[in-house]
Amino acid sequence: MEKVYELLDEMEQKKGSCLPNARTYGYLLKSMKKPEEVPELLERMERNGRKMTDDTYNLILKLYMDWECEERVRSTWAEMERNGVGPDRRSYTIMIHGLYDKGSIEDALHYFSEMISKGMVPEPRTIFLVNAMNAKLKERSWTRASEGNEL
Repeated sequence: MEKVYELLDEMEQKKGSCLPNARTYGYLLKSMKKPEEVPELLERMERNGRKMTDDTYNLILKLYMDWECEERVRSTWAEMERNGVGPDRRSYTIMIHGLYDKGSIEDALHYFSEMISKGMVPEPRTIFLVNAMNAKLKERSWTRASEGNEL
């Protein structure tokens, strides 16, 4: 990564058409290993005149979900709303699948409901996942009810 940042420095020094673009920053974000690295790169991006796009926000949202940085997920979501750059269908998909992966079925379903209420059409894989989550919740409540009858 040291060599990558040397190249990035060189690109910034040359300016003009050599300045890093959104794709460059996307690759750099994907290579991040720790959440603490993200703000520094975003500052650098802003310094070079690159604005945050919905794709950039969604990538950051996904990274923070994977790293289990709940506070940073919330602040990124709020920043997207404040800046009018989402959340979009991809943002909701990231939240639904990420929360499910962490065992937060009710929270995942909350985001799904919010997504639907905004008129967004979920991806087929999300519909499949939501059906599975609803079945799991139904099974849980049935199991609890039957356990309650045994007492």
